[in-house]
Amino acid sequence: MASEPTISGIHSVFQTLWKGVQSQWWTARAAKLLTWYKKWGLSYEVKPLPELDLPQSTLHHLLALCTSHGDFSWYHRKFSHMDTTLTCSCGQPKMPEHIALCRKTRTAFCFWPQKPPTPPTNQGEGIDYLKCLMAKPANFARFLRVTEFYSMICTR
Repeated sequence: MASEPTISGIHSVFQTLWKGVQSQWWTARAAKLLTWYKKWGLSYEVKPLPELDLPQSTLHHLLALCTSHGDFSWYHRKFSHMDTTLTCSCGQPKMPEHIALCRKTRTAFCFWPQKPPTPPTNQGEGIDYLKCLMAKPANFARFLRVTEFYSMICTR
């Protein structure tokens, strides 16, 4: 006589099938992502995101960096925003990775969370450092507090 399936066994099979479907869905869409988005190396996960625990203004800055849609020079030029500042207070153009490259944020380098051995000096190093911060949103929030980048250095 064959044994009957258990609720636990059915649930395990369902979970395995569901994860496979999710993985296939993400793989199909990942090929169509923008190059800028692919640079961050983000994966697809279905679980509560730690980013959602951030204060709204911090989450706004995190999402703006991830998508490159925000208070950035190229964005304002593209949409012909005339009433905006295109440069940081240090004189450099507002770019997503500039937060890690700005000479004014370097004054607080010894307090940076997950700081690299030396401050980032180019776009690639800046993006790598920001990727590291974005992996732990609490560190990104701490970085913003320590550097005061959006509140004092590079305001709208």
